[in-house]
Amino acid sequence: MSILNIFKKKEEDEKYIDKETGAYNRDYISVVEKDFLKKKYAFILIDVDNMSNFVKVYGPEFASIILRDIVSLIKRIIRENDKIIRVGDDEFLILIEKDENYVSILGIAEKIVEKISINPFFIIKDKVKITVSAGLHINADKDKSFEEAFKKVDKALLMAKNKGKNRVEIYKENNFNIFDKRLSDIKDAIAENRVICFYQPIFNVQTFKTFKFESLIRIITSEKKLILPGMFLNLIKDTHIYKDLTKKVIEFNLSIISKKQIDVSINLLPSDIIDEDILKFLLFIGKNFRKKITIELLESESIENYSILKEKINILKDAGYSIALDDFGSGYSNILHIVELNFDYLKIDGQIIRKIDKDNISYSAVKAIKGLAKELNIPTVAEFISSQEIFNKIKELDIDFGQGNFFKEPIHPSDIR
Repeated sequence: MSILNIFKKKEEDEKYIDKETGAYNRDYISVVEKDFLKKKYAFILIDVDNMSNFVKVYGPEFASIILRDIVSLIKRIIRENDKIIRVGDDEFLILIEKDENYVSILGIAEKIVEKISINPFFIIKDKVKITVSAGLHINADKDKSFEEAFKKVDKALLMAKNKGKNRVEIYKENNFNIFDKRLSDIKDAIAENRVICFYQPIFNVQTFKTFKFESLIRIITSEKKLILPGMFLNLIKDTHIYKDLTKKVIEFNLSIISKKQIDVSINLLPSDIIDEDILKFLLFIGKNFRKKITIELLESESIENYSILKEKINILKDAGYSIALDDFGSGYSNILHIVELNFDYLKIDGQIIRKIDKDNISYSAVKAIKGLAKELNIPTVAEFISSQEIFNKIKELDIDFGQGNFFKEPIHPSDIR
């Protein structure tokens, strides 16, 4: 090969390299597509978990350093003739050429996920934990086109993220027929206004007077059946569908507040209020509505950066919202965070309340929570009150507010009086 041809080839190769990470760029897909049917490929699609949080905290420059380090680590795991392509901001497709010497494709995917999770990543002086989710399509070479194979591995990745992240999910044809249908059902429900909320009263334990209602999402199927959140929320978390659904729930509650003139608690994740789109949506709401809404944040969702969360909570409180910490006691609670985040209510985890009349440890836990809340001057709410015996213990411990099926099951909005 002449020197001229060598330089020409080098220029052609460089045009397919992503300068930021050292992986191939999206343009390289056109090269892969040309001989896709001639190669025996397995596809591994990885996505960096919670990358948007790192960008918000440290900025895009340091996020780029993390991505470059991840690519470098992956290159040390795969072979030289395997390819890694950057297909999104923090999403990479790894093409594994299948042959008799490379049989454990799953082992490779699992090794990538594991090595990234235990590798120390540093931003300035901070040591940060990075994890990735991975979809694996072992028989990509059996598909008719690159596009068809990519859609399948993308579904496997979405399943991995829905099941808790930092894991590998394998594409299996039978699994995704149901998966696709459920996603389609949720999209249709949002588009056709079949999202509804039922309401459970939260009452004063001493006076029995209802002072607000907790909003509980339901979806109405095309067959007019009610679907509870446990059957669909985890499926769509971290997808654009989840964000659309969150906005739809907020809109529904605004209409009920307007019609019924009630105060309402709405369940959101900490990641929801960190999301700029949802935060702007909440701040766009009129002030008269904001003061009638309590945002309940789940204590059980892990938080990557409390300083960012604190900033967003303060913005919402200044705008007129009340903020409650929901499911308190379900995780490894940090008392300092509770003080710093300045919650208006502590909602005690229902799994503890359910056992308070029979289990001394649960009773002591609720007593300790009440003592802490009293010291911090934060009202307490007990969930899942399901019997007279549980209610007696709640009253004995001087819990401020309660809710549960013993007093009232969630009701249709038309039944609110």
